[in-house]
Amino acid sequence: MTIHPAILLPLLLTLAGCASIPIGQTGASSTINGVELWKGGPPARPYRVLATISRQGPDTSATYHDEENAVAAAAHEQNADAAIILNEVMTVSRLDITDSRPLLAPKVEAELIRYQ
Repeated sequence: MTIHPAILLPLLLTLAGCASIPIGQTGASSTINGVELWKGGPPARPYRVLATISRQGPDTSATYHDEENAVAAAAHEQNADAAIILNEVMTVSRLDITDSRPLLAPKVEAELIRYQ
């Protein structure tokens, strides 16, 4: 039995693509108000994403703690089992009116997930 080259090439490319997909590193979790927060990678178990959210704190805040609590609260409200922290950055929230210097605020982006 011979396989036509037009069929063989897509098949080989598909198999090669599957072989080159790197296995991701599992993250580390902590728990806030009964919701797991994953940082540095997703959980090892299967899950599905319910929503992607972003929380930004006031420019008077210097830590991500309040925004992580807000992510955990949002996960709880949407009946999610956990949240995967995608990004934590300090972002410019506004310019100071007296000297036009940028004021920074912590921002957290996360995926709310439910385990399967």
